[in-house]
Amino acid sequence: MNKTSEIITVFDPLVTRKFTLASRIVRSATAERIAMQDERDGQSLGAKYAALVEGGVGAIISGHIAVHPSGRLYPSMAAIHTEGNLSAWRQAIALTHKAGGVLFLQLNHGGGRCREGNDVKPLCVSCLPERAHDAMLGAELTEAQIQELIKAFADAARNARAAGADGIQIHAAHGYLVSQFLSPLTNRRKDEWGGALEGRARFLRAVISAAREAVGADFPLGVKLGACDDDPEGLKIEETLQVAKWLATPLAWPKERLEEDGIDFVEISGGFRADLVCRKVRTGKNEGYYLPFAARFKKELKIPVFAVGGLRSLEKINEALALNQCDAAAMSRPLICQPDLPMILRSGGKSECRGCNLCLFKHNQPTACHSRRNAKG
Repeated sequence: MNKTSEIITVFDPLVTRKFTLASRIVRSATAERIAMQDERDGQSLGAKYAALVEGGVGAIISGHIAVHPSGRLYPSMAAIHTEGNLSAWRQAIALTHKAGGVLFLQLNHGGGRCREGNDVKPLCVSCLPERAHDAMLGAELTEAQIQELIKAFADAARNARAAGADGIQIHAAHGYLVSQFLSPLTNRRKDEWGGALEGRARFLRAVISAAREAVGADFPLGVKLGACDDDPEGLKIEETLQVAKWLATPLAWPKERLEEDGIDFVEISGGFRADLVCRKVRTGKNEGYYLPFAARFKKELKIPVFAVGGLRSLEKINEALALNQCDAAAMSRPLICQPDLPMILRSGGKSECRGCNLCLFKHNQPTACHSRRNAKG
């Protein structure tokens, strides 16, 4: 957490009770599109992670990992529920650690955004086929299926720890399953899993509780939250702040819990539709577009707050840290472009990321910076 006697900068360590980051630049979850089916996948992803560590990132949050076969969004989405998956993750984690890195695995389920095929039978919070540009398809979750998915998150958390990960992050943003439960845009349920905020937050709270039981009190557990939806009828930041307080303060849970049972960090993003989350941005222009959201959470919470959203310059990140708007800066696209960006910033250089978003939309191949490669001919 921030010291009160001096100004924190990007390259100061972040020290908490459960984890320490060598710098305050975090590689935010980036869908690498490597299925993690065997050790070759693990070696490929581990090499990417090692390059990020050597480039100066303080921690890596993996691309989203499906916790259940019904939660895969595309064939190349990584999973963590088979022995082949675990073998791949052990390899990637070992290579990350060999380079001296810290790796948190992000656990996710696509919910109503998944499409039938590749043995996927889509499941959704509420079936909403009429939603323009973002239909929620599949069978509406039954009580038994909800309990099965809560267990799937817990099992994935247990597998992550067994594979050697340094922590986990539950993806509760950007319109995937947990976000679909939280948002009134997609949660039209009339049972205990819908309605008012307490009902809509019940699934996330149950997932956190089950995951904590699975990994123990000493294992770092965080959440990625979308502060509010990109729709006036959607989730409000006041609601998300309340959810974060519930998650970070175990005594506010339905049963008494120890302080260590709460979440250990939160990453604040925004927006429901994934295609609208990554805005076009260049160094010095529109950087930190979700920083005002992160700053509100920072004022309310005692746990570390990671800010994301177009951050890429030393000046902007240091300003955010000095203003106590966040504890660390999370970024994705600039590190796809330049895995060694932290070292470049330390030596006085700048990000070359053009914010074109070409890296996000080639779903049939591993994630890479196509704009920089094309610029070089």
